[in-house]
Amino acid sequence: MSFGVTTYEDRSAGAYSKAVGLIQATNLSLGQDFEVAGEFDTLGVNSFRYDNLSDAVDTIDQKTREEFLDPILAAKNNILTFGGYAEASSNIQYYGSGSAAISALESLYGAPADNDGVISTRQVITQVTILGAANTEGISATVGMAITSDGEGTGTVLFPASGGAGVDVAIDIQDVSGNISGNIYGGGVKFGQAGSFQFAASGEVYPDNVIVLFYPSLHPPNPAEISPVVNPQFKILNSTTSGTGSGQTYYRNSIQGTYDSFPFTDDSFTLLGDVYTVSTNNAAIGVSCAFIDALRGSSGITGIQSFVGAGATIKELRYGFAVNQWVLAKTAVNKQATINANDSAIAILKNSAFQP
Repeated sequence: MSFGVTTYEDRSAGAYSKAVGLIQATNLSLGQDFEVAGEFDTLGVNSFRYDNLSDAVDTIDQKTREEFLDPILAAKNNILTFGGYAEASSNIQYYGSGSAAISALESLYGAPADNDGVISTRQVITQVTILGAANTEGISATVGMAITSDGEGTGTVLFPASGGAGVDVAIDIQDVSGNISGNIYGGGVKFGQAGSFQFAASGEVYPDNVIVLFYPSLHPPNPAEISPVVNPQFKILNSTTSGTGSGQTYYRNSIQGTYDSFPFTDDSFTLLGDVYTVSTNNAAIGVSCAFIDALRGSSGITGIQSFVGAGATIKELRYGFAVNQWVLAKTAVNKQATINANDSAIAILKNSAFQP
């Protein structure tokens, strides 16, 4: 609490001696706040507590990355080797319907609700075979080529496919929209009438991620801002952002429990690659999925969930001390600004040009 000031007159201010005295008394009171109220002692205590919690946050974030996120990432890269594009180009597995292909994909790689799941999106791949009788000019389909059809279905070529006139050619089409039927065209060139169909499926693989809520004006406190929580940022936990933030959330496969449900982040999610229904390496894929399942844990007190939860709790507690730091620093800035403004007013009132 400030000391009381009972002298409200500065005779050197002439006609405004009492007004100047009151303003000077205000400044003296504000100055006594700085010296006596113990604000900076309190600021020091909050800084000490903040730093202690920060040490714990640094350790937990490092362990979260090294013991969970990094091994999960390595396991996903193994799965991409076992069932990725290179493997699928020679060993993709087909099914009689799109729904059967999706079921096989989820059986192999898990669905979003599965703790051992590794895919964040899914799609049906349509293989259309143009029979030799319909292939009158020869076919050359290159990867990424745009496919259209009389049925207004579209897509792009997944694997290269070619064959001379009179030869059956099977074309795998991904990113399918609409109904692939009738005559098939590649890059605007007629390939021939669609014959038989079969289906495979693929899914995109993203890392598991922890997204950190970060207030740039709070860590460290910036009293120049009007509020400590302006411009919040949602950053992916990595070696650069480790130890930062006021809260955090774990996202398995970078999604929120359903396909394509990517949460907001100020960073960018990294696509590791695509996996496919394959006829090989199923056991090896299962082993890696089981390894990931164990690292994730079965509840909030096991696996990566326990570390992320503990980190979130400590970051939220640290947030309270960070806000206290900011408020005390902001109060000091505001008081000094008031003193400076008062001094300017005193100078004007003492100026002889303003005396009556």
